[in-house]
Amino acid sequence: MHHRTVKPPLLHLVDRGAAGIIIAAMAGMVTVVSLQVLLRYAFNTSLDWAEDIARLAFVWAIFLGIPLGVRSGAHIGIELLTVHFPPGLQRAAVRLSALLGAALMAVAAWYAARLVGEQWDEMLPTLDVTAALFMIPVAFGMAHSTLHLLLIAYTGEAPRMQGLAE
Repeated sequence: MHHRTVKPPLLHLVDRGAAGIIIAAMAGMVTVVSLQVLLRYAFNTSLDWAEDIARLAFVWAIFLGIPLGVRSGAHIGIELLTVHFPPGLQRAAVRLSALLGAALMAVAAWYAARLVGEQWDEMLPTLDVTAALFMIPVAFGMAHSTLHLLLIAYTGEAPRMQGLAE
């Protein structure tokens, strides 16, 4: 039996927002790193803050991208045993795996959020901004992943990447 895919509108908006931030972060990272290379090799100078900005953009892109991978089935899954299960047992295995994953992501989100609070007063060495900017996308990405995993647990359907050879 094939279930209708459920996509809550708010989760769809969060996905689109994350995708927009990822695009901006990647564009910013490429721009800053390219500018830094140009300045270093063409003008023998550099920007003090370029490394911090590039690292921040990278962290934001990676951790906001994780839930989008969960949603689309882009992460590694091992199905060596479960593909031989009957359909009902396969759905139960998907649900159990998704619930365990959701619990892990929720714990990671909780601890990352606590670290945001603990690091809020620390400043980056080259920028006058909080070092907590490195943990905000971790907390958000893990919470966002939790929502996708809970949706997978609800439907009992593991997302599949389209267009890949099996």
